[in-house]
Amino acid sequence: MKYITRLLLTASVGALVFAAAARANETTFKFSDPSQPGHLTVHIAHGSVLVIGTDDEAVTIETDADAGAGEERRPDGLRVISSSTTYHCEEADNQMLLTYGLDNWGQPADFVVRVPRETSLDLRTNYGGEIEVQAVDGNVTVQNLNGEIDLRDIGGGAIIESMNGEISASFTRLSAENPVSITTMNGEVSVRLPADASANVRFRSQNGSILTDFDETELVTQTTSGPAFAPDMHEEFAEAAREVAAEAAEIAREVAEEVRAAVAEMRESEKTSIKVKAPRAPRAPRAPRAPSIPSLSGGKVISGTLNDAGDANGDLQIATMNGDIIVRKID
Repeated sequence: MKYITRLLLTASVGALVFAAAARANETTFKFSDPSQPGHLTVHIAHGSVLVIGTDDEAVTIETDADAGAGEERRPDGLRVISSSTTYHCEEADNQMLLTYGLDNWGQPADFVVRVPRETSLDLRTNYGGEIEVQAVDGNVTVQNLNGEIDLRDIGGGAIIESMNGEISASFTRLSAENPVSITTMNGEVSVRLPADASANVRFRSQNGSILTDFDETELVTQTTSGPAFAPDMHEEFAEAAREVAAEAAEIAREVAEEVRAAVAEMRESEKTSIKVKAPRAPRAPRAPRAPSIPSLSGGKVISGTLNDAGDANGDLQIATMNGDIIVRKID
């Protein structure tokens, strides 16, 4: 993660801290029941996110974004009561939500979040930014419009979606309970797996190669034609696309109706030569919504098994429209 790397200093193995100028924006939160795995959702409009799994019970957030009003005064003597863009974090029933920049067009911001290792993650950026996750054993969901995604030493399942950007991921294990699905429209996908990992696999690359260093007795595959790639994995995003289309159609109908009413009113005014009221001011534009990432379809599907263990197999699905798929053994 290039931008965040410039902001971080390495304090010890696996422990990163912001440079001195950013340390003032460090805040600690706790899950309601630290004895149970928590769930963290991070939803930001624009910026980079680095999440690091630790053995601590607390969640620590470091950022160059404003955490809200404070007591310190600016050099001009004014005290900030409310800044233009702040991040918000709240927790209830072991569910923690961190949001930034969703209600305005603020500046991009970078976040480093340390979480208990068993935490499950839901990470989203609306308009782009790099996302990195390290040493987390909970399930990970990532939706990113534009930017690289890098997962390191992941012990749970993963559903990764990106429109434009390379995706790299390394897993400490695969399991039948926690599937892995990785999709990007434009970008290379590189995955590292333990040499003894077992999985049912499906790979699709419309314009790219599929490469591996597992030999043909370990990764046994065949080429088939199939329907849309992993349709069940994309149901949520397809529903979001339908909602956006329905909303756009409704706005169009409303605008068309207002135009027809204004034209009819004008014509009636011309006929009667009676002065009419000024037309209503146009409605304020609605806040934009992040576009949905479409599922991939068409072309050839490479399917098969990796170290087939029968019912113990995990599920590994990878697709890219333009880019290579690379599956390697962990050294």
